[in-house]
Parts: sequence; structure tokens; C-alpha cells
Amino acid sequence: MRVINHVADFSSLGGVQSYIYGLCNKFPEKYYIYNSARKVLDIYKNKSIEYKNLFSFKFLFSRRKEIFILHNLILSKKWRVIHLLLRIKGCQVIYHEHGIAWSDPQKNKDRYKKRILKYKKIIVNSEATNYLLKNYYELDSHLKVLRSPIFIYEEIFENKKLIKKTFKKNNKEKLIIGYVGRLALHKNPFFLIELALELKEKYDEPIELHFVGSGPERNNLQNLCKEKNIDSIFWGRVKDRREALSKWQYCIVPSIREPLGLIPGEMALQNILTLSSKVDGLQELYPTECNYLLIDMKKDKNSCQSNIQFLPEYNDFGNNYYPDTSQCAEKIINLNNNADIYIKLMNKHKNFIKENFDISKHSEELRKIVFKS
Repeated sequence: MRVINHVADFSSLGGVQSYIYGLCNKFPEKYYIYNSARKVLDIYKNKSIEYKNLFSFKFLFSRRKEIFILHNLILSKKWRVIHLLLRIKGCQVIYHEHGIAWSDPQKNKDRYKKRILKYKKIIVNSEATNYLLKNYYELDSHLKVLRSPIFIYEEIFENKKLIKKTFKKNNKEKLIIGYVGRLALHKNPFFLIELALELKEKYDEPIELHFVGSGPERNNLQNLCKEKNIDSIFWGRVKDRREALSKWQYCIVPSIREPLGLIPGEMALQNILTLSSKVDGLQELYPTECNYLLIDMKKDKNSCQSNIQFLPEYNDFGNNYYPDTSQCAEKIINLNNNADIYIKLMNKHKNFIKENFDISKHSEELRKIVFKS
């Protein structure tokens, strides 16, 4: 069986790493991981997965011409070395764009375009990214859309207990709302504090916020929660998220930009209803019957995140759009008062993810793309 090698940086967290981790754990005979960094984070270490070093003597002096998929390293300082190394060895290289193209494209446009044109095969993770590369970067190359599968990495642990859905029993019980992801500005975790204030002040709803993840904004978020008298728990970086998620009624994905985003799908599979920004590729994670779970984006002149965004509502680009806090709060209150609708949306979303983001189907499609002449 022909093997596909994946090259990524496993010294940091992210959806790219989770994707490759899941693929190589599920199909260890089909895929190998080459780590382009010095070390692998503990959260990604697993006895069944071998991380190969791209710059090892063993690889440098091997005679095999292999197939490599390069993930999101195109603007990295290491890119020149990686590109030269794989070219010298005569390897077939495919570029997989997960979202780096959205990172300050005004600044990086020329450099990104010059480098990506060196690849004959390019995979993009969403229709939104496909639109960006064709209409903003003006790429004429054939781009293949292949959305990342949704894989719950907790499934590899011995205890596979599913999260049971908990509902509020009375108005005095706290409504627990969670966030999973990097605590960084473009991921917009501060939105949850704004949402909590809206729910408390307008609807007299007791709130507790849970944040799972790490990042540069953690201290600012903790200080703001304390200042605004909002109950909160910061779980940090955890390998098994089930304890942290066990009491959530809602998860919020309030990103300013998100090329695709795996969190809404991961939460759906764990029976947690998730509302997300209606921006970039996040809409592609929901069936049309669940459009209610998408938060409209409003123009915000005061926003400091002046980066390009794809707005599905207009089928065009914009900037300085921000998820509508009041609308999100109103939707949560409506769902709290309509348990049947809550359960219906949760089940529809979960079934959609299972059907359209299956990792086995993704593996088959990926291999068709790679080995098609």
C-alpha cells in the first residue's frame, strides 16, 4: 500500500495538528507524520503514532522518492529549506491550505502567491478558502476542496463515555456557556464576556463561562471576568476535554475569521449545541436546517481586527465585521424556552457532521486526489 507523508509543526496546537493526528491514528498503515519542529507537544503524543523528523539523517540520506502533503507552512521561515529538501530528493509535494492564506493577506499576498504557484496540486479546506485563493490571490490553478474530517481525539482513550446533555432545571440554575480554542484576538473569546453581560443585564440570566485552551489573551480574559463579576473557569490546555465540557449547555465559536473550524463539529458529536459566527467557512459546518445557529455579522467601525473576511450572506469579502452579541443572546433565550427545538437542532447538526465529515470517507477522497495522475 502506498503511503502519504504529512509535514506539519507539532510544537503548537491547532486544527491542522488535530486533523493529521486523527488521520494517522485511524490509518497508521496509510499515513505518516513528519514533524518540522524540534519537539512534539505532550497533547499529541501517542504510543500508536510515530513522529518522524523531517531533518533527520535517516530521511536526508534515504533513496526513496515519496509523496508529501505540506500543511500550512508556506509562510514559515522553514519553508525555503523544506521546499529545497523535498525538491532535491525528487518527492512529489502537494500543498494543503488550511487557513494561513487568511492571515494578513494584504501583507503576505505577493510572497504567498509566489510560493503556492510552485505546487501542481493544491487542496483547500473550504469553499470560502477556495473563493479567497481564486478571487483575492487570483490563482488559476486547479484547487480541490476537501474539508477536514471531524475527529474526536478523546475516542482513542480507553474510557469512551459520551457526554450526557444537561438542561437547566430552573431559572436560578447557572447557564454554562463554553469556548474551546486558542485564546487569541482573531478567535474572539472576549465575545463570551459581552454575551454573558447581555444575558445577565437584559434577561436576568445567571451565567458561568468556561474557557478550554491557552493563548496570549488568557490573563486579559481572566481579569475582565473578575472586573465584570462574571463567574468563570479557565481549564487551560487539556488532553481529555470531557470533564470540562460535561456541564455545558452551549458552546460559542465567535471567530472574527475562521477558514473552516472543527470545533462546531466536534461539539455536535459530543451533544453540545454550538452557535458560530456566520463568517468564512463556518457556515459549511452546518446544514441549512441549522442556520438558526449561525450568528449574523455586523459592521463594527471600532473593531481592531481589520483583516479580510468572507461573508457568505453577501458572497463577497469585507472587514471589521463582528458577530451580533444581542442576536446571539436572544437566540440562546429562545432555545432555553423551547427544549424541543434545542434537541431537534442538536440532532440535525450531529447527523450532518456524521454524514458529511466522516474520517474514513475523507481518507478515501484524499487518496483519490493524491494518486490521480
